[in-house]
Amino acid sequence: MQKVLDQHEYEFMQAYNIYVKKKEKELLEMIHELENRNKNNNLLDQKIKTLESSVLKLRKETEVSEKTKESLRQNIRDFKQRLDQEKQEKDFYHK
Repeated sequence: MQKVLDQHEYEFMQAYNIYVKKKEKELLEMIHELENRNKNNNLLDQKIKTLESSVLKLRKETEVSEKTKESLRQNIRDFKQRLDQEKQEKDFYHK
């Protein structure tokens, strides 16, 4: 009787060992699959960050160029006023 019980216990342990190894393999496959998904997500996250930084850089450049444009417009106004004043002076002296 003991021999039969030992044989059943041995067979059960072998089957259990096979089952555990199968589940371990499935678990490792799932881990690798999740790592691959996360790797793709990480790549997308990096791409998003670089694009966001590019957008911020372009916005800053736009702000700087707008300020420059406004200062140039002001300079043009000043020069036009000077020109008008000089024309008036010239006309005055001519008359």
